[in-house]
Amino acid sequence: MKLRFILPLLAVMLFSYSPARGEAVYQPVQRLLDFSGLAWLGGDRFLIVHDAKNPDELDRVRVSILKTPVSLEGMLWVPLDVDFGAEPSSDLESASPIHGTEHVLFAESNDDAGDFRRIFLAQVHGETVNIKGMVPWTDFSDAFNVEAMAVATTNSGYLFVWAERNSGKQSTIVRWNPLTLDPFSIGTEIGSATFSLSGDLVDGNGAPLYSRPLVGMDIDSAGNLYAVAAFDPEGTVKNPDNGPFRSAVLRIGKVVGDTIELDDTAKLVATTDGLKIESVSAVEHDGETWIFIGT
Repeated sequence: MKLRFILPLLAVMLFSYSPARGEAVYQPVQRLLDFSGLAWLGGDRFLIVHDAKNPDELDRVRVSILKTPVSLEGMLWVPLDVDFGAEPSSDLESASPIHGTEHVLFAESNDDAGDFRRIFLAQVHGETVNIKGMVPWTDFSDAFNVEAMAVATTNSGYLFVWAERNSGKQSTIVRWNPLTLDPFSIGTEIGSATFSLSGDLVDGNGAPLYSRPLVGMDIDSAGNLYAVAAFDPEGTVKNPDNGPFRSAVLRIGKVVGDTIELDDTAKLVATTDGLKIESVSAVEHDGETWIFIGT
């Protein structure tokens, strides 16, 4: 298997759009929302989730689909109108495809343990996304600020794999729980392992290069577990939204049977200076794996 890394120009500016219900019209990309979750749908299509928050950003798009370039039009993008029920999503930070199905998981971060702590099961058909079920984080954990999750297919079903962002630390715990689709449920944790950033991810003075050990995650069809670490200057500068940022893409482990085995040392796939990556997606074609990231 060959592994390639690709950095498409995936969004640093914000764009607000309110499509009519049922409308799904692709348009050339000019300005995009940030990509907090990225799920490959097959071919040239990716499903994106955006971390719009309630109540201040009710008019912002929560879910969209992106097509990678096949002509001079460049990337094409369509914002979607998704019905999340009584209240729109707030701070969606992850989108995880369930391979072999039309389903994708969306997850709110559960940041600050507020009112929005939901995991959604969505069905994607063409340019239509329907929410089929919802599980609260509190059904199975007391998670705080989760930005990395993925779904693994195993011999006996599905595993929901996830980790807290754990800002300011050099390690976090990767956990996995049984997942069923019909009915949609996430069971009690059945395993966990500590992930630590390796000692070579430091600067010339030995200071850590990354302050958020896991902010994105995906699993390819061979069971390889890819993740993203990032540096965010929160708490150190007046306006941390302006950076500086840096990120690293890592291969951190593999699905083995019905469990997750983390590597002793994560394999560094790529680094980016000046960009805060929050999503990663493994795309497979003709025996190659391409790692796409979203900023």
